[in-house]
Amino acid sequence: MIRKATRYDIPRLIEIVEAYAFENPITVLGKQVNHDPKYVESLLFGIIMGRGFVYIDNHMRGAIIGIKNQNVWCPKVRELNELLWWVEPEYRNGTIGGRLWKAFDKEATEMLERGDIHFSITSVSASGPLIDYTKRGYKAVGASFVKE
Repeated sequence: MIRKATRYDIPRLIEIVEAYAFENPITVLGKQVNHDPKYVESLLFGIIMGRGFVYIDNHMRGAIIGIKNQNVWCPKVRELNELLWWVEPEYRNGTIGGRLWKAFDKEATEMLERGDIHFSITSVSASGPLIDYTKRGYKAVGASFVKE
C-alpha cells in the first residue's frame, strides 16, 4: 500500500535519499563527505508540511518525492518537480515503483486541476527503466547530460 509520508518517516527517508545519491551516476553525489543529514531532514520536513509531497510504501521499501517550486525564468509560474523516485534494488521487479509513480501522477493532476501548479516534471533515470511518459499524458521537453 502506498501512503503519504509523515514527519515520523523522515529517518527512513534520509536513508532512501542517501541510497539514491550513492547509486546516482554523478560521482560527487556518491561521496559521503558531501551528505548533510540535517539539511535533508529540514528539506523533507518542509516538503511534507506543504512544499510538496512524499509518498512511501507501507514497508518503506521505496519512495517518490515531488516539490513545488517557482519556475527559475518565470517567477509567476509554479512547477512540480519529481526530486526522487527510489525503490530498494531487491524490490524493483515488483509493483512498488509503478504504484509510487501513479500516486505522484495523481497528486500532480490534482494540483494542476486546483491551479496549485502550472506544470509537472518527471524524468527517466539513467540507471532505471526506459519509460515512455508520452503514453501517460506527458510530453518530452529535452534530455539531461552530465559532464564531470
